[in-house]
Amino acid sequence: MVQNLKVDVIYHLTASDFEMEFNLCGCCRMRLLNDKTTDKKSFIKSLARAVARSRVIIACGPLFGADGLISTVATAIGNGTALCDNKTYGINGDEQIRIINGSTPLVTPDGYFGGCIIESGPQTIILLTENRAFRKSIMQNLIHPYIEEISYIPTKASPVTDPPAEPEPIFETAVSEEENYLTAPDDYGTEDDDNTSEILPTSTDEHNVEFIMDGEPEDEMAEPVVEEPAPAFDDNYNLMYTEVESEKEIKSRYSEPYKPSESDSMFISAPEIDEDEIHSKRKNDMRAMDITIVVLVLLLLLAILALVYFIVLKPMTMGVSTGDYIKEIFGFTSNSSLV
Repeated sequence: MVQNLKVDVIYHLTASDFEMEFNLCGCCRMRLLNDKTTDKKSFIKSLARAVARSRVIIACGPLFGADGLISTVATAIGNGTALCDNKTYGINGDEQIRIINGSTPLVTPDGYFGGCIIESGPQTIILLTENRAFRKSIMQNLIHPYIEEISYIPTKASPVTDPPAEPEPIFETAVSEEENYLTAPDDYGTEDDDNTSEILPTSTDEHNVEFIMDGEPEDEMAEPVVEEPAPAFDDNYNLMYTEVESEKEIKSRYSEPYKPSESDSMFISAPEIDEDEIHSKRKNDMRAMDITIVVLVLLLLLAILALVYFIVLKPMTMGVSTGDYIKEIFGFTSNSSLV
């Protein structure tokens, strides 16, 4: 049977890799979370959070240096670093490579070092290089088969054989009646042993990360806390229901108008005034008014030009003075009205 794995991926000082996550989710059913960090402090916090909630933690980024993944994780989990045997693991080159003490190096088929893996009980931390080509090769050849293997749970448990019965001891009964039996209790172990080893308190440091899994045996062996049953009817039960109002109370409640109080201002928000919108409206109104004024001025100028043409220019073209032309116009109008 395949179980659902909890996996965390941390990208430290490197870009995220969607292709790696997509291929990793194809190995088995899993819950995959990712995070990106840019400094050592944020990486330690992200690593502690991932260790507290996931079974497999994958960290991608620069491996070497004071701020590299190997040195940071080794200090965080308290294991330290050790030199890797290049020949044993098939690593090309004679350069000294320091890995986490107790971890296994991850090497590509071409002999390039690309990270390491360390286990503690059911939990695993995998450190991978920022080189995408090396990381892809290691994931396909080493990490994917490993994830598939740890996600498999055998359905049939191995039969448990009963332990062999111990032979009954044979006691010698050659004890004479004159022998005295020892009835006084021994004094061995009665005194308090002052030389017992004292348990040293563990140093609580924010940079120390321990492997922690949900549902450890200690939690399972803890005594369950039995809570006393709550009473069936209490004050909270009475608050779940309201009393039925009478007809008079209903009529009186609806007949009185609602008067808002000062406390209502906490929930009823005042209308917001958008000054930009008001300013734009004013601009539009002023522009429309300006256009109207311009049109009126043009009409007025056209009227003046027409009046000048008919009163001044036209009489001049006809050889008549302006006064005679006006008298002729008004005289013609008066005669036409008398007719």
